Amino acid sequence: MTATLSIGCTFSDRIEALLDGRVTIEGFAADLHIVEPQRLFRAMLRDARYDVAELSMGSHIAAIAAGRRDYVGVPVFLSRSFRHANLYIRTDRGIDRPEDLAGKRIGLIDFQQTAALWLRGLLADDHGVPRESIRWTTAGLHAPVLDDRMPMDLPPGIRVERSPSTLDALLREGAIDAIISPTAPKSFTDDSVPVGRLWRDPPAEEVRYWQHYRLFPIMHVLVIRRSLVEATPALPAALFAAFEEARRLAAADLAARDFPKLTLPWLSAFAAQAHAALGGDPWTYGIEANRTTLNTMLRYAAADGLAPPTMRIEDLFV
Repeated sequence: MTATLSIGCTFSDRIEALLDGRVTIEGFAADLHIVEPQRLFRAMLRDARYDVAELSMGSHIAAIAAGRRDYVGVPVFLSRSFRHANLYIRTDRGIDRPEDLAGKRIGLIDFQQTAALWLRGLLADDHGVPRESIRWTTAGLHAPVLDDRMPMDLPPGIRVERSPSTLDALLREGAIDAIISPTAPKSFTDDSVPVGRLWRDPPAEEVRYWQHYRLFPIMHVLVIRRSLVEATPALPAALFAAFEEARRLAAADLAARDFPKLTLPWLSAFAAQAHAALGGDPWTYGIEANRTTLNTMLRYAAADGLAPPTMRIEDLFV
């Protein structure tokens, strides 16, 4: 009898072939659940809900650093994103450049959120804004969230407080100076509120960032229940092969489709422009192709107090 894996993922074209049956996992059936990211991450970190799941890379690093051994990573990076567009500021606070954020109050959905990890590292490395100079406030974006995804033990220099309000309300009221959020706050589209993006032309900044560092930030990683890996050592390779094939099909479909699968005109042309700007398709799986990116994440996590400086890439994966 074929064993069935419960799998929790967010929706993307990179898993579409697994959803519609074009790709299967050798030796296993899949019970695939599409879950909103924040709910999925909490379900995994608190309840170990699924056998296999997409997880925040920042949370995976923090969980391994905290000594948790219930899940182990497979180097399948289902979500990647440049994050310059995700830093929103009050435009009435004299914040004209990244350096002006030193000493300010910045809101986050969660301190271990991967988008925030990347932007804290970018602000420190490129603009000399120390993490310790910021007063960090965590809260839900549009609905209150009263606790962290999982407990954290941060160093004394990192100041984080959780608010019972929301990031959007705090930004709208001027109680904080900026927020980091993958989803735009409602106040961003409200002309009566002085809220804008820190970088006025995020794509241009992101292309410059790529050209300088050759980093395409990893956001999410695939994890497997460790007990399943111990019982079935071939499972990680089977999962990697299936998810890699699904990713390959998604990339090929994006390039070849002559009618848009998304509600966006000129989809294939935009994909070609992106590949031209980045010198090809940077959406790669596997450790070796992503070693520099992963080492950067570990360095940022250590600076944030989320992981020890001694943590290695191999600690994260099968």
